[in-house]
Amino acid sequence: MKHRLLTALVTLLACMTASTARGDGPVFDVKALLAPPLETQVLKTTEHDGIVTEEIKFLSHVDGTERIEIFAFFSYPKGAKALPAFVWNQGGLYPATTYFTELGARRGYAALCIDFPIPGAGYRSTGKYPINSGLELPDDPRKAPIYYGCVALLRAVSFLESRPEVDKERIGMSGSSWGGFYTTLMTGIDTRIKAGSAMFGSGHMEMGNGWWGARAVNTADRDDDFLRLWKEALDPATRLTKRKVPIAWFTGTNDQFYWLPAVCATRDGALGPTHLVLLPNWNHGLTPNLDDQVFRWLDIQLKGDKPFLDVSKIQVVGGSGGGKDHGVTAATFTWTGDRKPSEAWFAISPGAWGAWSHRIWITVPAKIEGGVASATLPPMPMGSYIYGTVIDADHNWSSTSITRLDSITPDAPVTADGCAEWGSFEPAGITYLVGQGFMNPTVKPGAGRNGSQAIALVKGGNAVQPIHFVPGLKHRLTLWLRGDRTHADKPAAVTVELTGRFDNEPNTRATTARITDEWTKVELDYDVPARVLVGTLGLNITLHGDAALVLDDVSFTPVTPNR
Repeated sequence: MKHRLLTALVTLLACMTASTARGDGPVFDVKALLAPPLETQVLKTTEHDGIVTEEIKFLSHVDGTERIEIFAFFSYPKGAKALPAFVWNQGGLYPATTYFTELGARRGYAALCIDFPIPGAGYRSTGKYPINSGLELPDDPRKAPIYYGCVALLRAVSFLESRPEVDKERIGMSGSSWGGFYTTLMTGIDTRIKAGSAMFGSGHMEMGNGWWGARAVNTADRDDDFLRLWKEALDPATRLTKRKVPIAWFTGTNDQFYWLPAVCATRDGALGPTHLVLLPNWNHGLTPNLDDQVFRWLDIQLKGDKPFLDVSKIQVVGGSGGGKDHGVTAATFTWTGDRKPSEAWFAISPGAWGAWSHRIWITVPAKIEGGVASATLPPMPMGSYIYGTVIDADHNWSSTSITRLDSITPDAPVTADGCAEWGSFEPAGITYLVGQGFMNPTVKPGAGRNGSQAIALVKGGNAVQPIHFVPGLKHRLTLWLRGDRTHADKPAAVTVELTGRFDNEPNTRATTARITDEWTKVELDYDVPARVLVGTLGLNITLHGDAALVLDDVSFTPVTPNR
């Protein structure tokens, strides 16, 4: 394996200089890929509430003897001429729908969404490339499934250029998840794309992603030679260091697919104007406001709307910046721009590198004065990661990249709750759980122990998640259960289990309890490993017998400092 990859790498590098003049170097010969006629066909046209939507197909490329034709939806306001436009790339690269094309048309764009040439039910494009199966890379990068998705998107931009509804100088790209990955990659490849806006997605995949995962555990085909070839051939960050194009990323700090350090490194290395929004303790989902901000970024770049606040890097005030010095007391960051700031805060995540999908982020309100956000930082018994966010009066977020704080205060307690986002099961917590696909619990109005509601548990197992944690600390799970008084009062035996997996090593703790129709407190202690690349933790509550129970006030808090 290693010999084959080294041979491929040498061949790739040898042809780089000669190929550069053609466009994107040895992998994407953009000029040649765009040379064949587009051969566009409109299959169907509909109109609703002033929005025209066409079902179209166009030629992507010829693979051997097979013509790869791309199906797409194209929407625009009736009578449109020379509008800004964007290509929307679906989350998961799912089959195209009209949702985002019509959303774009209602916002004053001409918008296109393609079926990627992927096998499976619902895809109307030809071509059977397993593009969304993983980040695969054969010896010839032009045989990688991802490559064929890029070719289809190059031709999608050509389709937009061909239409009178589109101003070819104002074409952008946006997408979610896999679509955010392609948005990041294509914004660097295609010079016709004037702005990118990625809802999740990144480059620098060697810094962590949900496909390669715990590289320290499974290195069969992810050795250094593979990673070097990937970085040169297909990684989305590589080209952004060479092309000055506006691009933004919107993500949760705990996204399991595109790890936070990779997102920040992609942003920090990009040559053009960038924007970043980090939503603390969220995984692969955003709030409705931040969903909309994805498109407000395109409005700025393609319509000339007022720019978002542009933030600086974080500066640490006091201390030497490393070691057990007790000296770090505060942090600051600044911003420029004409928008009025209304709120700012810092988010701190204690612990060593890793466990990005489940590590906790603790928010600290910041003082705003004269274009500066500042806050005194809580002492931590270990090194931490930190970033800052400022929110303007129109609810637009602007976040810094993460930075490392190595200064520590030995024996300092950590005040945090790994279930704080949802553990009270109030409406905001239910929105958090449902919006990210963690749970769809049955809410019991009026049944809350302290708040307005609790949730009902079902017979058998109940997965309750996510649980965030501080690596290296002992934590205590606390929860409250009682019988559901809408059923017969029957004492119930339950098993409460914390199920963790850390770099593929299981770590489970459990306790049992007997629950009546009065609120009963259940506690369980759990030690989280200090250094782990991939770490997950969930809660399962198993009901034995026929009794029905309700659950409320779940918390997971550190109980001892790091030793």
